[in-house]
Amino acid sequence: MKSGDLNNDGISDLAVTIETPYYGINMLVGNANKSFQTQIMTQLSYIRGFMASGDFNHDDNLDLVAPDGGLSVLLGTGNGFFQNLVNYATDYFIIAVCTADFNNDGKLDLAISKCRCPSYGVSVLLGNGDGTFQPEVNYSSSSNLNYMISDDFNNDGKKDLVIVCDGNRSVNILLGNGNGTFMTPKLIVTADNSEFAISGDYNHDGNLDLAVAHIVPYVIGVLLGYGNGHFSNESLYSTGTFTTSMVTGDFNMDDNLKFAVSCLNTNEMGLFIGNGDATFRMEPLYSSLGEAFDSVPGDFNHDNKQDLALANFLNSTVSLYLNDCN
Repeated sequence: MKSGDLNNDGISDLAVTIETPYYGINMLVGNANKSFQTQIMTQLSYIRGFMASGDFNHDDNLDLVAPDGGLSVLLGTGNGFFQNLVNYATDYFIIAVCTADFNNDGKLDLAISKCRCPSYGVSVLLGNGDGTFQPEVNYSSSSNLNYMISDDFNNDGKKDLVIVCDGNRSVNILLGNGNGTFMTPKLIVTADNSEFAISGDYNHDGNLDLAVAHIVPYVIGVLLGYGNGHFSNESLYSTGTFTTSMVTGDFNMDDNLKFAVSCLNTNEMGLFIGNGDATFRMEPLYSSLGEAFDSVPGDFNHDNKQDLALANFLNSTVSLYLNDCN
């Protein structure tokens, strides 16, 4: 699930992947009265993994990329619809996609995780600025990749990659060279069954930190960034259950970052409130309508506050949690 203003009306919309009655993406067009209009966008041959969004052809309209066995690019028209998809065929499954300008040319690029032995690793596709991409450049990995994020973790103005590997139970960083290439992966932390990672400055020191979700045991590990691509040891916070997604934001507008986690086994969403010093306290859990599977932030009622949308796996619904800033 991804959120963004897909029809340029100033209200956050949702793009939701579906598997029944067919594989595809449904768009929920947001209204200012906290309701949505359902609009079927496109049918795919397969869907597995995480979508990404960005303006890939410089027309000021939000576009989508989705893993569907290969990689499908859907260019937005700015009215909630998309042009015919362009598919990039691959001989491997794609689990995660992230977007950033990896070669500092002002055009969005793609990084995708490869999931089929012996093709484990990361592939980088540099954007041409017109919605098309150059042939992939591959970076091998010894293990299956679950998730990726991109940001500047060593403060050199170049985008880096953090990759979460579940096969060898590690989180690694690939420092960017600023020309679309990356250095050799370096280990950040080893932990049983890492699932997701998010980044933010959790202690107001100007350096990006990491929060990593683990499922053995059920904990969130917070690692403080030193601003040079290295991180501290983990400080652990228990979730008590399987975490299926994690997002960060300043949900109560106190200038301290928080993170929200989707809890699958308990059908709940947990909110960890940041104290501004990289410590967190867990708020009471919010109930969902089914197995909490994925969450995204967005302003869904046009009040300039960051809300949360939660996808419920069992009953194929989306729950909205509107922000009252408390």
